[in-house]
Amino acid sequence: MEHNAKILLADDSPTLRFLVAEVLTEAGFTVVEAEDGQDAVEKTYKENPDLLILDYDMPRKTGFEVVREIRSRTGYLHTPIIIFTADTHKSTKMEGLGLDIDDYLNKPADGDEIVARVKLLLKRNKQKMDSNPLTRLPGNPSIQARVESEIASGRQFAVLYCDLNNFKAYNDKYGFAAGDRVLVSVAGIIIQASAQDNTSFVGHIGGDDFIVVCSFEKAQSIAQAIIQQLDATAPSFYNEQDRAQGFMESVNRKGEKERFKFLSIGIGIVHNSQRPLTSFAMVSNIGSELKCLAKQHEGLSYYVLDRRTA
Repeated sequence: MEHNAKILLADDSPTLRFLVAEVLTEAGFTVVEAEDGQDAVEKTYKENPDLLILDYDMPRKTGFEVVREIRSRTGYLHTPIIIFTADTHKSTKMEGLGLDIDDYLNKPADGDEIVARVKLLLKRNKQKMDSNPLTRLPGNPSIQARVESEIASGRQFAVLYCDLNNFKAYNDKYGFAAGDRVLVSVAGIIIQASAQDNTSFVGHIGGDDFIVVCSFEKAQSIAQAIIQQLDATAPSFYNEQDRAQGFMESVNRKGEKERFKFLSIGIGIVHNSQRPLTSFAMVSNIGSELKCLAKQHEGLSYYVLDRRTA
């Protein structure tokens, strides 16, 4: 996972650069070396590294000055940064407060510790960049990796593609803040329902689309639990008047006023119990097709299980 990541190593000591670069290269990383702070800035923009290791005290620009420079660029706001320092005083770290430095390593650093810190920061950054900012659920890269892992395992598994009905109309009437609260609530419902399979995985594709990867045996039970809980919760998303009348009025895609039933969910269940699934693209295509069939039951939460054998 972390292998082939590109590390920028900046230090004015050729000996230290050689030793650290050797350790990182043996661990499977690509290392770009910089001999001073200005060189580090220039090579960061040119090489776009996945992580930076910067000496605290370098000619032309110090490590902290390099951090200030690159953090001012939007594309490097989340790039992990480690500061190498021989100064263990608290005042050094205090000076770095507010610069969004991820870790410090004291010289001389053990090779195993350097590799371990680098791997940990890369893993954390991948998780942070991959997760949906609203629900904190894993996003598309992790979803694809999990599905491909299930395909490779040869086990029987299922993928539930979940999509809310009438969410756009709800957003248009109640606003995006209310819509966000609905999505967080729906994420919680799906997580809770999926807990009956302790190996399940829940992801957020984006918008009002969620995904569950689970054992085939638990797939329909999880779908039923999601539907039951969502249908029980949906009225609480509406104001008193809409709850009393059992629908809401909003504008449809043609710009016309229309009555919309309460939010419901359509679920398409893809599985490999009757035919093999050979790629993530195949799973996605079948899932989209089944989800569309489920959503045809307008205003009614419904799931469709793929029953085809070829």
